[in-house]
Amino acid sequence: MDKKDFSNLEDQIMSTVSNALKAIDLANFKKDVNDKTEDTLNQFKSKLNEYSEKYMGLNKKSKNNISTYISKRPAGSISGILYILFGASGSLVFGSSVLIFLIVNTFFSGIILGSNIILGVLFLFLAVSVGLLLRGINLRKRVKRFKKYVRFIDDNSYFLIKDLAKFAKEKESFVVKDLSKMIDLGMFLEGHIDEEKTYFMLSDEVYGDYLNLKKQQMVKESNNEKLNEEIENLEKEEIESTIKIGRNYIEQIKSIRNDLYKEEIAIKLDKLGNISNQILIQVEKNPKKIQEVNKFINHYLPITIKLISSYKDINNQLVQGENIESAKSEIEKSIDLINSAFENLLDDLFEDVVLDISTDISVLKTLFKQEGLAEDDFKK
Repeated sequence: MDKKDFSNLEDQIMSTVSNALKAIDLANFKKDVNDKTEDTLNQFKSKLNEYSEKYMGLNKKSKNNISTYISKRPAGSISGILYILFGASGSLVFGSSVLIFLIVNTFFSGIILGSNIILGVLFLFLAVSVGLLLRGINLRKRVKRFKKYVRFIDDNSYFLIKDLAKFAKEKESFVVKDLSKMIDLGMFLEGHIDEEKTYFMLSDEVYGDYLNLKKQQMVKESNNEKLNEEIENLEKEEIESTIKIGRNYIEQIKSIRNDLYKEEIAIKLDKLGNISNQILIQVEKNPKKIQEVNKFINHYLPITIKLISSYKDINNQLVQGENIESAKSEIEKSIDLINSAFENLLDDLFEDVVLDISTDISVLKTLFKQEGLAEDDFKK
């Protein structure tokens, strides 16, 4: 919209009517609310950064203290060796027995009574032995990973699991399960993993700080949500109030128009009321446009009401002198200017609608062309 139109409009109105109504402008109120909101959000971000810094420095311990949170004999360090010894010995003994039995039974078939039962028992013991061997190997591998994890921890009381996964050259999901199992087995005496499976914390004290921090963050987020809700409610109330004020002005325009129905200005007022009503309808459909029509509703409509009220008053004078006729003529010209400016505003409000329509049409044309349904395709 041409801002110069509005500027000229105001100059002409103020020169015609000296005592114009004072504009009702809620824009200042919203500015105050936005300023307070921004200050509050900045305070929240500042506090959140403080808590983040606190979390990033959660109770770091010296290397000697950290060792108190790690099992000196991690699960599998001894049992794993025993499993391997018994498993390997059993596998060797029973594997050899099965092999010898099969050879003997092949060359001396039928000599050994119950050969199938004996072979089955030997296979069973062999399977158990192999199972013990594999179990021992897995336990020893876990102990080896545990020691690697401890080397990564160094003197830190917490760390990112993804960093440990990179160090151990394992998948992050595997490391999470591995750490959880180690915690259950008491390899990490006070180990904890956060709910998001992101951090590993070595001690109960650090985990307690984490829970307190999380609780504080939840409180802050809750307060932030309440603040946003209050802002939305204020904006909603402002929109409703602004539209209500606009509707009231339109009713006043209609009322004055009915008193001037015999005058030429009545047609201009019909147009003014209709344009104003269409503007309010568009704002109701798209409340985000409220800022664009705030001045229209809270400034120019009140001045317009004052203007046409003055027209009504001077028109009721029994004697219509040169000054009165001149004033009426100036007011009628001003109404034309007002209608033109308001038409431009209404047209601007449809800018997004036109853009959406153009986009939809462009998409349809593209789809039709891809499907061979475009008009040019039928001409071929």
